[in-house]
Amino acid sequence: MIGALAGEPAAQHHIRARWDTQQSDDGVYLVAERDGEIVGQTVLLRHSKYGELRADADPAEINALHAYVPRQGIGTAIIRAAEAIAAEEWKRPAIGLAVGFDNDPARTLYERLGYVPWSGPHVLDYWTEQAADGTVVRTHNDPCEYLLKTF
Repeated sequence: MIGALAGEPAAQHHIRARWDTQQSDDGVYLVAERDGEIVGQTVLLRHSKYGELRADADPAEINALHAYVPRQGIGTAIIRAAEAIAAEEWKRPAIGLAVGFDNDPARTLYERLGYVPWSGPHVLDYWTEQAADGTVVRTHNDPCEYLLKTF
């Protein structure tokens, strides 16, 4: 998978970080495939990366969901797989995710699947894009709404 991204060092670093999360048992890297092609991915974290959520609902967390082919059920399938792991294997009480205020299509999907706004404050999604060698390319600081689904 990394080899297929030879011209995209930031993407290579991102995938390595997801793999490291899985290797450390802090989460699971989920990849959707159709006809031999990767069509989506996310990382499911055992605990939220946001301290305020860990102190409150302490959900498992879907992080950076990407469905590369829109409106074909890929995002839904990835979310359902994440929910099954969180509820059945990890016995987590809830699952959540952050969604940008400008991402209405994603919010619509999440709400259709039973996610509701968390009662706490909005979260600030801080993350960095890094080159393959780990050099920071860009820093993000995105305000988001947090959505939860309890099991």
